[in-house]
Amino acid sequence: MLDLSNRSLLNRTFVADGIFSLIAGTVLIVDAQPLAALVGPVVAPEVIGVLGIGLLLWGAFHLASARKAGPNALAARISIAGDILWQIASFVILVLANASLSAVGIGLIIVAMIGVADFLFLKLKGAAQAGMRQAA
Repeated sequence: MLDLSNRSLLNRTFVADGIFSLIAGTVLIVDAQPLAALVGPVVAPEVIGVLGIGLLLWGAFHLASARKAGPNALAARISIAGDILWQIASFVILVLANASLSAVGIGLIIVAMIGVADFLFLKLKGAAQAGMRQAA
């Protein structure tokens, strides 16, 4: 069993992000066809599948970084930068492809942005607690 009680906030956040990303990536890959149909006519199932593969890699990175002593400053910087880039890319998609997305597609992007923002907040707080001011 995974004992998280004596791990830092940053480490616990990396574990949670890793697990969530693996689950979400798997869902995107397995259900790419119906999800693409829900999001809107301009999104091919292959795009959803590639996003799922990216999330599997993201999840593996977080879980590997959380092992032993927990994420180092470089891993924290990479993770924080990735979350910020996700937010920017999501916002750009909402602005530029708004007319091509369904209401469900817009909602899914917004929900994902909120989830990533939560992880980003916890990573920033955890990095600061760990004395990784340069990570933020």
